[in-house]
Amino acid sequence: MLKHKQLHIIKKITLLILPLFILSLLLSFASYGCKQENEATIEEKVDVVIKKEDIVEEDISVNQSKLIDDKFKEYVDSIELQVNEFIDLSYEDKEYLMEVAYKAVDDYFAGSGESAEPLFLEKYDNINRKVFVGFRVNAKIKGSVSARKDNLAESVYVATLRTLEDQRFEGGLTEDDVKDLKIAIIILGDEDILDEQKFEKGIHGLRIEKGEKGATYYNTVAIEGNHSLGNLLKKLCEKAGLGEDCYEDEDVNIYYFPTIHFATTRFSDEITTFYRCNVIDYKPDINKEKIKKSLDLAEGWMLVNLNTNGYFNYEYDPSKGEYIKKDNELRQLLCSRWLAEKSKENETIKQMHKINLEYIIRNWYKEDNNFGYIFFDNKSKLGSIAMALRVLVYSPFFENYREEAIKLANTILKLQNEDGSFKAWYIEPDYSYNEDELLKFYSGEAILSLVELYKEIGEQKYLDSAIKAQDFYLIKYVEQMEENYYPGYVPWHTKSLYELYLINKSDKYADAIFKLNDEIIKMQNQDGKPYIDYLGRFYDPDRPEYGTPFSGSTAVDIDGLIDAYKMAELKSDVDRMYEYKKSIFLGAHNLINLQFDGPDMYYLGHPERVEGAIRYAEGNNRIRIDSTQHTIDAFSKILDVFKLD
Repeated sequence: MLKHKQLHIIKKITLLILPLFILSLLLSFASYGCKQENEATIEEKVDVVIKKEDIVEEDISVNQSKLIDDKFKEYVDSIELQVNEFIDLSYEDKEYLMEVAYKAVDDYFAGSGESAEPLFLEKYDNINRKVFVGFRVNAKIKGSVSARKDNLAESVYVATLRTLEDQRFEGGLTEDDVKDLKIAIIILGDEDILDEQKFEKGIHGLRIEKGEKGATYYNTVAIEGNHSLGNLLKKLCEKAGLGEDCYEDEDVNIYYFPTIHFATTRFSDEITTFYRCNVIDYKPDINKEKIKKSLDLAEGWMLVNLNTNGYFNYEYDPSKGEYIKKDNELRQLLCSRWLAEKSKENETIKQMHKINLEYIIRNWYKEDNNFGYIFFDNKSKLGSIAMALRVLVYSPFFENYREEAIKLANTILKLQNEDGSFKAWYIEPDYSYNEDELLKFYSGEAILSLVELYKEIGEQKYLDSAIKAQDFYLIKYVEQMEENYYPGYVPWHTKSLYELYLINKSDKYADAIFKLNDEIIKMQNQDGKPYIDYLGRFYDPDRPEYGTPFSGSTAVDIDGLIDAYKMAELKSDVDRMYEYKKSIFLGAHNLINLQFDGPDMYYLGHPERVEGAIRYAEGNNRIRIDSTQHTIDAFSKILDVFKLD
C-alpha cells in the first residue's frame, strides 16, 4: 500500500515536471533559433558594412582621381601659351597664300601672260614683310629666294617667281619636278640687333650686312642643319662674301628676327604650320591614344635600330643622314633591358633579344674567377655591371644565364664599401675622374639591380646589400641633400627606394621618395615660357651644373616620378598625387612634341631612320638611343598606372 502510494506521488510529480521540461526545451530551441537568426542577421549586416566600406573606399578613390583630373584640366586651361605670330593669319589665309605660290609656278611653266594682280587681295595690302619661298622635291632643296612688296600675297607670288630662277641647287626646279613639288613660305618679323642671350635657335633667323654686302638665314637653317649660333654666323659671313670671321668685325651689323613658317610636305595633305621646324601640340592634353601612339612609334624605332650585328645603332645625325661612330655600353644595356622585357610578348622579339644578349656576352662580358663584369673601352664601370645584371633578370633566358647573373652580383657586392657605399669602377680608366659624380647615377642602378635579383632568386644577401647601400645614400643624398643634391640621382634612387618599400614597408623610404621628387619638379617648366615647346622639360637655367636640356633626362625623371606617384597613392597623399601626376603629364607632353612623326620630317632624306625617335632637345635634332629608351619605359608605366580616357 505504501509502495503504491509512493508510485502515485512520483507519477504526479512526473506529470507536473514533464510539461515544464518540454516547455523549457522548446523555449531553449526557440532561443537558440533566435540566436542563430540574430547571428546570421549580424553577419549579414557586417557583410553589408564591409561591402559598403569597399564601395566607400572605391568611391573615395574614384573621387580622388576625378578631383585630380579636374584640377589638372583647370591647370591646362589656365596656361597662356604665346605663339608669337606677329601677323594674324588664319589657316584659310595660309591656304590662300600657298595657292598663290603654286599659281605662280603654274603660270611660269605655262608661259601665262595674264596679270597676277587679281590674286593680290586687298586684305593683304600694307603687310610689308619680307617673304622667302623655298622649294623641295623629295626633301632636296630646289631653291629659295625672297621678295618684299606692300601686299603680302604679291610678296609670295614674286618670291616664287624668283625662286624658279634660282639655279644654285642642282639647276633648280624643272617642269618634271612640279608633280612632287613642296613649297615652304617663311615670313620675316621685325629685326633687332643680335643679342646672343636672347637669340633662340630655330625660333629666330639672322641677317648680316656690311656696306653693299649682306646675307640672310631664316630660322629653319639652324634646325635643318643642326647648327650652333657660332657656326651659323661663320656660314652667314661666308655666304655674304665677307670671310668666315666677319661677325667679329665691329663694322658688321648682325640682326635677328622672328618668323612664321608654313609649308606643304610629302607627309600630309594639309598645310602645316611649324614651330622650330616641328609640329607640336600647344596644350598638354594627355590621353591614352596619344601615349599609346607615341609608345608604339618609339618601340618600332628601337626594334628597327637593332642592327644585324646584334647591337643598337647608338647615335644618328638626321641633318647629315649619318650614323655617328661612337658608342656607350651602359646606354646600350639600358636598351637591352627593355628588349629583354619586351621579348616575353612576342617570339620574333624574343629571337632579337637572344641575338642581342649573345652579342653582349660574347663582346663585353668577362669573368675573373667568381666575378663577372662588363669590359668596354678598356674599363669596367659599376653602372654597366648593374645594368647587365638587370638585362639577365628581365630575360626569359634567365635560367640559362643564372651563373653569369650571380657573378655580376658578386662583383657589385665586392665593389661595396664597409659603410654601404660603392666604388665606381671594377677596372679603372687611365684618366682622372670624379667618383662622386659617377656614383650619382651608378649607385641607384646598382641598388635596383640587387633588389631585382633578390626578387628573382630570393637570396637574402642581395637584399641585405641593397638595404645597406640605400641606408648610406639616404644620408648622403636625402638627409644631406642641400650639400649633395644633383637631379641625376633622383629617378634611380626613387626606383630603388620604391622597390625596397614594397618589401619592408619602411616609412623612411617613402619619406625619402617624397623629399627627392618634391625637389625634382621644381626644375620643370610648367608655364611654357619663354617658348611654348619648353613646356614640361626638366632643366634649371640658373643651375648650369645640372646639365643642358636633354630629352633623356626628362624621360627618366618621369619614370621616377611615376613611382613617386604610386607611393603617394599608397599613402593617400592626394596633394602629392596631383603634383606628381601633373609633372608626369607635362613631361610626357614635352617628349611627344620632340618625337619625329609626320610633317616634321619634311627636310630629311631618310625619314625611315628617324620616325618614332625622340630628338635630343628642342633645338638639337640628333638622336641618341637613351632618349627613346627612357621614353619607352616612362610611357609604358604611364599606361600601366593611370586610367586614361
